[in-house]
Amino acid sequence: MNMSLIGLGIALLTIVLLLVFGYRGRKGRWIKLRPIRAYDNFDTMVAQAVESGGRVHISLGNNTLYQDDTAATLASLSIMDDVVETAAISDRAPIITTAQATTQPLASDVMRRAYNRRDRSEQFERERAAVRLAALDDGVALAGAVSSTIHDDNVQANILMGSFGPEVALMAETGHRHGIPQAIGSDQLEGQVIAYAMADHSLVGEELLVAPGYLTPDNASAQSAIAVQDILRWVVIGAIILGALLRTFDLPLPF
Repeated sequence: MNMSLIGLGIALLTIVLLLVFGYRGRKGRWIKLRPIRAYDNFDTMVAQAVESGGRVHISLGNNTLYQDDTAATLASLSIMDDVVETAAISDRAPIITTAQATTQPLASDVMRRAYNRRDRSEQFERERAAVRLAALDDGVALAGAVSSTIHDDNVQANILMGSFGPEVALMAETGHRHGIPQAIGSDQLEGQVIAYAMADHSLVGEELLVAPGYLTPDNASAQSAIAVQDILRWVVIGAIILGALLRTFDLPLPF
């Protein structure tokens, strides 16, 4: 079978699935997404931190808005928006840290809007809630600053979302020593390995990038895209298994 025909078939299948799921979403019909524990547990982590009188810490890492990690930055901001809105009921503002001056003003605006949706703008101003530029373009320095923040500011929930490398182990170890729940997501392989080993909840692979679909129930387009990606993933897996079986029994491949 001509490879161009296979590519055309996959493209047509993708378009049809997007139209079908998009139609279902616009009609208000439920789109079932595979469960991701981290997204299911953000509210619980924040609630426990608020009830204990502590603070929630969210680090956006050394992410930028103009390089290869832009997608991770935007996904991290979506997660931050959801967490801050939940934590806004507390008298103690969440602590947001970043190592990028370009990300700081956008994160500050996201934080302000989250408080406004809760009608807590006065609390936002009174607490002087702000995004801390804990380091400047240096992930290791950020890790040191975050470790100090966890120790000094009564942090009771540690959420690290962004483009983290090996330095995330320093932050995770500090949270582990303090016995607080942690969620870690990274678009880097080193960060994903550490997250899987050390965090209570981890976002591995593309799980970080699908945040808008999981955290915004009325975002039908994002949910449709996630559902289509999951279906295509199983199609690819099925094709790989079929190819392996045909090779094993020395049968001709249909493609």
